[in-house]
Amino acid sequence: MTRYDLAIIGSGPGGYVAALYASRRKLKVCVIEEGLVGGTCLNRGCIPTKSLIHAASISSSLKHAKAFGLETGSCRLDYSKAVSRKDEVVSRLRTGIETLFRANKIDLISSRGRLSSGSTIDLGPAGSISATNIMIATGSRASGLSGIKIDESSVLSSDGILNIRSVPGSIIIVGGGVVGCEFASLFNALGSKVTIVEAMETLLPGLSREISKKLETIFRKNGCDIYTSSKVETVISGDRVRATLAGGVSLEAEKMLVSAGRAANTEDLGIEAAGVSIASGRIRVDDRLRTDSPGIYAIGDCVSGPQLAHKASYDGILACDNILGADRRADYSVIPNCIWTEPEIATVGLSEDEAKSKDADAKSAKFPYMASGKAFLEGKTEGFIKIVGTPAGDILGVEIIGNSACELINEAALAKSMKINIKDWSRVVHAHPTLSEIIQEAAQVFCGTPLHSV
Repeated sequence: MTRYDLAIIGSGPGGYVAALYASRRKLKVCVIEEGLVGGTCLNRGCIPTKSLIHAASISSSLKHAKAFGLETGSCRLDYSKAVSRKDEVVSRLRTGIETLFRANKIDLISSRGRLSSGSTIDLGPAGSISATNIMIATGSRASGLSGIKIDESSVLSSDGILNIRSVPGSIIIVGGGVVGCEFASLFNALGSKVTIVEAMETLLPGLSREISKKLETIFRKNGCDIYTSSKVETVISGDRVRATLAGGVSLEAEKMLVSAGRAANTEDLGIEAAGVSIASGRIRVDDRLRTDSPGIYAIGDCVSGPQLAHKASYDGILACDNILGADRRADYSVIPNCIWTEPEIATVGLSEDEAKSKDADAKSAKFPYMASGKAFLEGKTEGFIKIVGTPAGDILGVEIIGNSACELINEAALAKSMKINIKDWSRVVHAHPTLSEIIQEAAQVFCGTPLHSV
């Protein structure tokens, strides 16, 4: 039986990053993967969706080119070619991970891994291996909804919708969370008639009410129909999809997307035999990412915390450091959250709502994109940045809605991680003209020293 220093079950952004990190620190590592290397993020999530969103953004930019005096002729997107390019991007990145595994002498075992003890993993017909340390990085899967049958033809999951070859004339999106809103933005930009049905009071539950309402306003302005505090009661699928909402509202469209969250992959892993326990549907770990069983760690979507690819990578590195003898503890308050709608949304830390519910003295400051020279010259002035902090200037959170928000949030994550005081942040020189200047401006507003705002 082959023995490893570290055996990782799952090759998503948590598992494969942990493998590379551990192998470069001289551990003997294997990764057990029954599907495609790269997990949900690479094959059915972050990369393919953002590839299509990028294609849609190019098409959208061409449509508005006349405002800048440009004549572009036909700007119709060939969606089938965009899907083919998405597949090529995914394939090349997956090959890149496999190449890195070989270069770092990481054994990739194509099998389902099942724990048979605290140090042994059963590989089925491939036999078994033993490991001093085991890391569970099995990720999550798209959840369904009772009463709605997903056939991946007219009623689609977030996996199935990535494979359609043409833009639907109309689509009902059940679920107004991150995935639902990203696809709503994508298909709206491509000309689909989009209808969103969300059970909660606002889109993007969990974000601040101001951000959620701002996005809802933008969606409605762009022609989307939105039903919040609404549930789908019946669905009839065929050539077209017909849905009835509680209260009797009837909807009809070519396609339906069911985007109702994600469930952790914890079934048939043998975790009970290894002494690992489940809490609220996810593997229970402490803040060092240790399970109840010594030597077994769990990371990413299958444990508590935000279900984000970069959070899984963060978990994987942190768990490896603890395996190597460090004493690191997870802090998810510094994990940025990004949503690739149009405009983009990004946050880190507490929202204004959350901060003020915990501390009535918390304060906030906001600066609009409209007042940014770079945003104005680019013609993308929708949105704002908001900094939330204590009266003493400690950063509690940052919210951004606007162009390139998902890039800008990284500066805020750095500032929060390094515990930079907002007054000091306001003095950091930002190049002009750049969008990042809105961060400095918001910090100056927070400190009572605004320059480019009334």
